[in-house]
Amino acid sequence: MLAAVAATALIGAAPAGAKTQEESFTVGDAAVLGPVHVRGDAAEVHARYSCDVGTHIWVSVKQSATGEIDPAVAAEGAGFGEIAAVWWQSHRNTFTCDGKRHVAWFTVDTVEPGSRGQLQSGSGWVQFCITTEEDLSAIRMQWSPVVIN
Repeated sequence: MLAAVAATALIGAAPAGAKTQEESFTVGDAAVLGPVHVRGDAAEVHARYSCDVGTHIWVSVKQSATGEIDPAVAAEGAGFGEIAAVWWQSHRNTFTCDGKRHVAWFTVDTVEPGSRGQLQSGSGWVQFCITTEEDLSAIRMQWSPVVIN
């Protein structure tokens, strides 16, 4: 169900028949490494990933108004409504899908429609998704520390 949310958030990059999170790991995987680093009006997410195929990448960080873990923020559709007080995201990062493991930094900010608020120290719900035109390839969703640098 969470994979479907990520696919929807990709603004139509994956159809409604996207694979489940468990199935998505058969063609790729991802791990968020360490905290989200906020530097002014942008934040960096450090991730290790691999994928055999992929045409789009979407990285997102959502927070509650207090910056504390709130399970409602991780719920389906939380970024689209008023549940998540803060939502930074980007579809603009570059990545490589060649079957090998890669480690890179990915930027999120409030440039894209729907993004809002100011990330603060605390915890953030991080979503890391690589898709093809048809399916999810690599996806990771987890609570991560958010630090202001």
